[in-house]
Formats: sequence, C-alpha cells, structure tokens
Amino acid sequence: MMEKKKIHIYLPVEIKTRELIPKVILSKIILENKKKNIRCYIGSKTSILRLMSLKKTYGGIFIYKGGLTTDRIKKIKKNVEKFIILDEELGPATEDLKKQIRLRMFDGAEKYIDRYYVIGKTVYNLSRKILPKLKSKIKITGWPRVDMWRPESKHMYVDSVKELRKRYGKFILFSSDFGYNSIDRIDAALKQYKSFQSEWKLLKKELPNETVRAKNVFLEYQKFIKLIYELDKRTDIPQIIIRPHPAEDIQEWKKVAKSLKRIKVIYKGEVSPWIYASSGVLHRGCTSAAQAYMAGIKIGYIVSDNKFIRNSLPYKMSKHLCNLKQIVEFCININAKKPIIPKKYTDIFKDFIHVEAKFASEIVAEDMLKSDLVSELPCRYSKTQSLLDFLKLIINKLKIYTRIYLNQHKLEELKPNKMFGGIVKKEIIDILNNYETGHKLKVRQILTNCIEIE
Repeated sequence: MMEKKKIHIYLPVEIKTRELIPKVILSKIILENKKKNIRCYIGSKTSILRLMSLKKTYGGIFIYKGGLTTDRIKKIKKNVEKFIILDEELGPATEDLKKQIRLRMFDGAEKYIDRYYVIGKTVYNLSRKILPKLKSKIKITGWPRVDMWRPESKHMYVDSVKELRKRYGKFILFSSDFGYNSIDRIDAALKQYKSFQSEWKLLKKELPNETVRAKNVFLEYQKFIKLIYELDKRTDIPQIIIRPHPAEDIQEWKKVAKSLKRIKVIYKGEVSPWIYASSGVLHRGCTSAAQAYMAGIKIGYIVSDNKFIRNSLPYKMSKHLCNLKQIVEFCININAKKPIIPKKYTDIFKDFIHVEAKFASEIVAEDMLKSDLVSELPCRYSKTQSLLDFLKLIINKLKIYTRIYLNQHKLEELKPNKMFGGIVKKEIIDILNNYETGHKLKVRQILTNCIEIE
C-alpha cells in the first residue's frame, strides 16, 4: 500500500514515568484534528534526536521541554518547520521561577523558538519579563500532564489503583523529590553543570549557588531519614510507602530500605496510581501534591528544618508538619477519610495552573496546527540501520550491567534511570486502549525506544 505524506510531530520523552502517558494522549488529541493529516513520533530524547539525524526531508514540529543547547536547536531547525517549548520543569514545585526561566534558555536560543507554552498565569507573566524576545510567542495552555490529573482521566488508573490497594492495603505515600540524596548524585549533577558552562554562560555564575543548594538539600535529606527511622518504629500509624524521584540515586534508597521494618521504599511505575491508591500524600514540595489536591486527597508538607522550606505552590496548599508528633497526628487522622474532589480550585492554584473546560492538549494541538505545514512521507529505515540501532542499545545495556556488577558507579557519572523499561509498542497500545477503547490509531516501532502513531 502506498504510504501517504503527513505532517510530522516529534515528541521526545526524558523522564518516562512522568512524561510518557501525557505525551501519548497529547499525540492522540493531535491526531484527532480533522483538518490535518498527521503522524506522531514519540521516543526517548536520544532516539528522537537520532531520528532527526537520519531525516532527509524538511518539515514537521519538534516539541521539547527546554534546556537544549542553541547549537542543538539550530541543527533540529534545519529539518523542521517549528521548534516548540512546552517546559515540564517550570511547574508548581519550582522554587525560584525567575532564575529557572532564565537558566533553561541557552544564550541566543530565543530566535529559533516558534512557540513557548506555559502552565499558567504566574509563569506566563514572569516569562514575558525575563524573555522579552519571546514575548509574542508565549501562550498559556496548561500542561498535558495536568490533563491526566483531572477527574475525566482518572479511569485510566482504576485497575492499577485496585491492584495497589489489594497488595498494600491502606497506606500513606511519601513522594520524594530531593534529587540530591547522595554524595555521588551531587558529584554527577555538578559535573554535568560544568560540562555545559562553555555554551551556557549563566551557569558559570550559578555553579557556586547550585553547589550550596545541593549540600543543603542533602542535609535536609539526612534529617528526613532520621524522621523516617523514628516513624518506622511506630505501630500506631498506617503503612508509609516512599516513592523515590526518577532523578534520585535509587541505590541510596535501596540501602535505606534495607534498614526499615514497616516503611517500604518502592520505585515502580508512574506516580498517579500510587497517589490515587493512598489515604494521603506526604511531601517536601513535590508536584505530586498538586495532583493529590485535584483528587481531593489530603496533603502534608514535612518541614524537617525551617531553613529548608520550599515556598512554592505545594507548600502553600498543604498542612505544615513541623515535627514527629504532627506527622503522626496527620497520618492517624487522614487514614479513615475519603477524598473529596474540590468543587472549585483556590485562587492561588488557578493563578499557577491553568485548567479550563478544554484539555491543555486540545489547546496546544489547536494552536500549533493553525498554519499550513509541510507534509512528509513516514520515516522508514533499512534493515542495516535498524540492526545497528539495536546493537547500539545492547552495547549500552552491557556497559550498564558491567558497571553494576563491578560496582564502579562512583568512578563514573551517576545517571538516574529516566527511561526505565524503554519505550515499546505494546506499552503505547496499552496506554491508548486504557484511555479510550475502540480508537483507530496505528502504532509502529520504528527504532529502539521510538514509536510512530498515526
């Protein structure tokens, strides 16, 4: 059958557990546009950039979260019509938004960006001041990720929630996002900062600040662990499950888990089912708090020390738990309470997170497809190219397993496992079927960790 030319949309995923489901559903909503013939490509950042390097025709839209070097954006722009930023780092858990907005834009990158989508009014107003060259290109859309937090999307997690409750009973979730939870993790992150300094001049000034922040966060983590050991001794509170953040040192958490009796540390799957299955969510400024709030689940911010407070949206929305006694009372009191979904959101929430009748994915799709766009034939590769891609993956896995076996991760850069399990055809099909049965989308694996949907 003759392949058709279609508009191509490229959606790289950096942290699978956080980004994959929203981007698959964003693809579905984009593909439902009746005025355009579209084809979407979803994959790991590495696989999508490889797709770009093999691309021989011009056209399409590349959607990324920001933070790519100017040279990389220029290379991508040679192959695509639009480079769009939808930044999933500038969210409710971000402490210093002004600094992060500036830091996530490499020098000279603004002129290559065609659209800059933001989560809500707060980020919109700040971005227009900090990035004046992008002023006319910034648009409030909300987040496709927040679409998955809405009551209309909760059906996707029903089976997973039942399974978690059956396995663990009633539990309280601690959603971790320290990031810097080991010396190894600090060293790896600062090494990465230094590697970017030649292209990202602002980082030269920021490195000392980040070094101090990393050490402070690690101190906070150590204080938190002492609290956890105290809570682990209690038999009058419900089960607590700690879910590490994908960017943290998971090996460090495994060491902690071995010394706990009642509290469990589990790093498995996407966070949404864990939130919905829980009786309440403990955190220290995590985005998961905003998701729990939308679901009507009680949220408590653990203050291990006043000097470590992250004065962001999750802190402002949560009950503040400043000592062991308050944490215990919170855990006991919420155990029997059922979630009550808010009839309307607070003003502070609405200022930061844009939610309207339309999904954010619909707003994004409508806006970026307004203009006429070039259509292309699908990306197809020879058996040799596919084999080389597969062999490259095997070699990389062997390197990882060798380092684990030899316990040499301290001698090399410690990289978080952001693409756990990879991106495979079956998982994409399962997500689509889980969201809507009877859809007519076709899914094809075209490279390792790279999927085509049309």
